[in-house]
Amino acid sequence: MNGRTGAKGGLSLIDLSLCQKRIAVFGETKNEVSEGRSIRVEKNDGEEKDVISIDIIGAVRKHLAALIATFVVVVVAVCGYTFMQTPQYSATAEVFASYKGTASDGSQTSDMTTRSYATSYINTQLQSYPQLVKTEAILQPVIDEMGLNTTVESLAGKITAQQPTDTFLVDITATDPDPKVAAELANNVAKSLKDQVSSTLYSSEATETSPINLSIVQSAQVPVKHSSPNIKMNIAIGIAGGLVLGLLVAIALDLLDHKIRQASDLQDILDVPVLGTLSRNDVYAGKAPVVISRPASREAEDIRRLRMNLTYVMPDKGDRSNLIVITSAGVSEGKTTTSVNLAAAYAEAGKKVLLIDADLRNPSVAKALSMNGTVGLSQLLTYQVKSTDAIQQYWKENFHILPAGKRAPNPGILFNSKAMKSLLDQVSDLYDYVIIDTAPLKVANDAAVFVKEGATMLFVSGLGHGEKNDVRTAAEELETLNVTVAGAVLNFSEEEKSDDNYYYYYGDGEDGKSRRTRRNTKQSSKKTKKS
Repeated sequence: MNGRTGAKGGLSLIDLSLCQKRIAVFGETKNEVSEGRSIRVEKNDGEEKDVISIDIIGAVRKHLAALIATFVVVVVAVCGYTFMQTPQYSATAEVFASYKGTASDGSQTSDMTTRSYATSYINTQLQSYPQLVKTEAILQPVIDEMGLNTTVESLAGKITAQQPTDTFLVDITATDPDPKVAAELANNVAKSLKDQVSSTLYSSEATETSPINLSIVQSAQVPVKHSSPNIKMNIAIGIAGGLVLGLLVAIALDLLDHKIRQASDLQDILDVPVLGTLSRNDVYAGKAPVVISRPASREAEDIRRLRMNLTYVMPDKGDRSNLIVITSAGVSEGKTTTSVNLAAAYAEAGKKVLLIDADLRNPSVAKALSMNGTVGLSQLLTYQVKSTDAIQQYWKENFHILPAGKRAPNPGILFNSKAMKSLLDQVSDLYDYVIIDTAPLKVANDAAVFVKEGATMLFVSGLGHGEKNDVRTAAEELETLNVTVAGAVLNFSEEEKSDDNYYYYYGDGEDGKSRRTRRNTKQSSKKTKKS
């Protein structure tokens, strides 16, 4: 690079060797925090604490397949269990209890006393009848009468009895796969209970009579419909249970998933707007930014959209307000790819742009642009080279690159030096935009240093790559340092299928031609052949 004339009116050379003789005066930096751009850290009673927020709708969207699979499995299992059961039929016989005691002397008081005693006595006795019908004394005669090949214990499992509230009735229900057998069982159990109560149950001698008289008031009828399984109810329970269990599975998977999967995952931790979304596409791994290699592609439009959105959220005034620092929580989330393509997009729009590779621990800008990066920022800050040797022109006259240079063992010291501050002062005046690619926050908080110097921070997160814990740690550290994040970029988004409509012209042609243009050309050729 031979030279540049001055800013705003041309590019000029930057010679940091003058920094040794220059005394820079830096005032206090005021960070303007606009609504919706602050970092959210959940607190309770003034103390920071971890808060697990559950986004149910988000969890359902992310794990919809698991929810549907769980729902289907539960419903199929319930239906299978229901339809595999043998239908059971229930028949009910009803008996009525009355008091058969000694006669009163005819007085009104005596009659009332007798009736009160009889009512209390019958109620007390009827409470034991639901268990009485399951005993050997009642069921063995039934087995003998019907010639059943079963035991008392087995038969007792088919018999139930209950006393309706505030009545002298006892309902005896028998259940069996054969409806006729169910009705016969209920009637025979009712008859056996009547015989036992009327004969030997309340008397020690055959000459004594029982104080309780039982009468069969309703014989059991052969049932037409089976009583179990209740198909409608079981299916309803299966559907409800499947939905609830599926929802719980989706929430559990979401809580156990430590990756950033969608915008809400990032915004739940870092309360910032998403300014752009870049798809997972090999075009970003090319030797040049997409606005250069494939200007008509959808990926190029995504970068241009990011450029426009970022321009709107950046402060209009202030020292170094045109500085943009780009970072991420962890490694391999696409911050360098975003930096390179964003810088190219600004250059494409005619803006004077300087892209600085400030990731001195793992430089990657020069490699992404297929440039020689052996000389750069590290040598410039230590006065080993001049700006003419460090800064290189790329693609257009208004697009310049400052590679990282040699890896530095102490980048933090260099970034806090007067030389770095002097460089930022000069380049912020010379360029419309200065984009700084820094190390991930998990590695170092270099990005915070530049934000404190007035830069706007853009946070990059790779979907499926970024860790929630890394983002949470970064958010807490930035909150501690009172550093504001302007917005976020989501990388590695799944590419949506394009519809065959007007916007179909966005293509991936290496020659930069659009798909719509190519398709129209083919259609024109076909029409020519037909004619």
